[in-house]
Amino acid sequence: MQTLAGILALLIAIAGWFYLFYSRAAINLAGIEEGRLNARRAVLRRIGGAVMLAIAVLIYAGAYTFDARSEPTPFVIVWIATMFLLAAMVILALVDLRLTQRLRQSKIRPRT
Repeated sequence: MQTLAGILALLIAIAGWFYLFYSRAAINLAGIEEGRLNARRAVLRRIGGAVMLAIAVLIYAGAYTFDARSEPTPFVIVWIATMFLLAAMVILALVDLRLTQRLRQSKIRPRT
């Protein structure tokens, strides 16, 4: 089971690294999205990448560093922090989705 947790942590870290440093999806929308909103979207995606990296570190720490039987308090703290970061990731994704919905609405109905 630890091996799967390590692989999962590695894959999440790779995705977070990509979002943090190499993702250009938000920047590519600069031509069709308002500058302020586009900058907000790019910052939110970078924050999401950093959160993904932190999730990967916590999953690795939860699987390899602490044992639930011998050290229950740090084990529980690590996994609760992981759940909070997962919730933050979902919130960031919902904000990005809302920005995308706003962009689509502005393309359907021109602003007056």
